[in-house]
This record gives sequence, C-alpha cells and structure tokens, in this order.
Amino acid sequence: MSNQIGSESLPAKLQEYLRRLMEERSIPGLQVAVVRDGKIELLNAMGLANIEHQVPTTRQSIFSINSMAKAFTGVAVMQLVEAGQLDLSAPISTYLDGLPEAWNTITVRQLATLTSGVPEMMVYTADSNVALIGDGSEDGAWQAAYALPMAYPTGEGYAYTQTNYALLGKIIERLSGKPFAAFVAERQFTVAGMPSTLYVNDQDIVPNRANTYMCISVEGAPTGRVSNSHINWPTVLRPAAGLQSTAEDLANWAIALQSGALLEQASSIETLRTAVPMHDGRPGIWGIGWLVGRSAAGRVSAPAGGAKAQLVLYPDGLVVVLLTNLIGAFQEQLAPVTADEIDLAFIDPIAQHYAS
Repeated sequence: MSNQIGSESLPAKLQEYLRRLMEERSIPGLQVAVVRDGKIELLNAMGLANIEHQVPTTRQSIFSINSMAKAFTGVAVMQLVEAGQLDLSAPISTYLDGLPEAWNTITVRQLATLTSGVPEMMVYTADSNVALIGDGSEDGAWQAAYALPMAYPTGEGYAYTQTNYALLGKIIERLSGKPFAAFVAERQFTVAGMPSTLYVNDQDIVPNRANTYMCISVEGAPTGRVSNSHINWPTVLRPAAGLQSTAEDLANWAIALQSGALLEQASSIETLRTAVPMHDGRPGIWGIGWLVGRSAAGRVSAPAGGAKAQLVLYPDGLVVVLLTNLIGAFQEQLAPVTADEIDLAFIDPIAQHYAS
C-alpha cells in the first residue's frame, strides 16, 4: 500500500519512516507537508487514494480531517474577539436566545474547552455513521437537547460533546450575519489560499478526493479490518467536524496564522493555542478549538481529527501536517475523549528531520 508519488523530494530516512508507518498501521495513502521559516519545505504524497481502483495519492488528493474543523472554529471565534464582537468570558445567553435556564451562564470559553456540561445532540449509529437526536432534524435535535439534564455542573467536568461546537457555530452565525461555513471560507480559506478545503460529507461527489477508510468503529473500538467510511456530518455539526482539505492547504493555513493574516494580534494566537487547566487541576488539553499534544519538544499545539489527520506547530515555528485516509491510523488521537494529551511520537520523527 505504499506506492510513492513524487518521492524523489522525500529524504531517504524520512521516506523509509513513512513507509514503515504506513505498513505498521495499514494506512492506504497519506500526504505530508512541512513548513519552516514561513515557507513550505516539503510537500509529498504516498500510497493509494483508492484501494479498489488502485488510484495513487497525489498532492492534490483531498482528505477528510474530521474534528480538526474545531481549530478553524477556534480561529473564527478569535476573529470575532479581535473585532470586539465576542467576549470569551461572557455567558452564551449574551449572544443566543431561547436557551434552557441551566445553559444561560455557560461561557464561550467553556464551550470551546468542552467543560460546559451541555448534553450531546449527536449519536452514533449501528452502521458507523452519525445522526442527530430527537426526530433527526436540526430543530428537533436542539429541542431534544434542551430538554435533557446537564451532563455535569458547568465548569466541574469534561466531556467530548459536539453540542459545544454546534453552539459556537450558532454564535458565529449570529454575530457575523452569515452561514457558519461561508464565514470560515471567506475569512480563512480565501485569505490563506486554500482552494481545496471545503465542508462536505462522504456521500458528496468531490473531484480528487481520497476515499476514506476505517479500521475502528465511530466509537473508537478496533474492528480488525479496513472498510469504507460513510460518515455524513449534519450541517449543524460543521463547527465540530466534516471538513476536508489537503496538506498543502493546511500548510498555507498555518503560514497565514503565523504571518498575522488570520489573526492580527499575537495575544489572540496565544489565547487560541494556550490550554485552559481542567477543573480538577490537571493540565488542560484545549485552547480555543486548538488541542495541545505531548511531543519530544514538550506540550505543543496539535489540531487533530478522525484519528487520521494531524497538524503540529512546534515552538521553533516548524509546522508538520500529516494526513491519511484511514480512520484509526492515529489511535493516539482518541486521548482527548478522556481529557488526555495526544502522544505525538508518531509525528515527531518528521519534525526532528527538519528542526533548526
């Protein structure tokens, strides 16, 4: 499964490492990008975008990045903070009407760090898909969620609950006056130069898309086989998941963030990337939509998604993007479900090759 595309630009040791990673983890295809000193130093693709038809992965192949979408939502939140429209410490009832009484005092920051206690509006289905609670409609799901008790008192627990980001999406729409996806596309995809990044589902037809496979269930349990994925994220959950992109686009997004094109103030980026401590005193793992992982360089910014897509910003400004088309390739990414850091040992060797 490790046919190389353009492998002449991959240093031999790094090529061998990626080939071994693919073999050990049954990864059909991957893309890798490295940013150093504000420029793309490496951009490469390996393996197969489609196993059945033996279609090679290319640098243009589009991969699902699942929950890495939360990092884009985080940038959108901080853009509104910079504009003076949004206060992270304000209760969400400042921006949204008709909430249950128990939700009124939840802060924007608590949504972003998954410490609000709101109940889950999403369920996993028997066929490894996702759906909304209630009657399956967006309105029905909100009404059903509003009627449920809190999962825990606000600020006194943690749960990887997608409702938090659905609420952030509603706030972004209310303040921007635009559909969530349109606001992100205008303020991030267009600005950063990301023509291959879009919110779509597995059921949609997308030119150059790599097929997505699974080796775990949607709940994270190993299945013992590689199968086709058919996950279709409802529109209301796009602030949490459902984004697809390329390593090149994500490298350009990181460059745009580093250069001040997406956020003008260094303090905004610091807030975005700084984990908020847990209620029980443990180190936090979430900034504003941005995960923190554990690397050889210490705790670093590490947006991740689908146990298959990883971006890491190292302290020296080096950025590594590693995308695969196998849900479950990076089972280390299941750690945030239990409020633990992602172990980035699988991506550190790439960074160490390019470290200054």
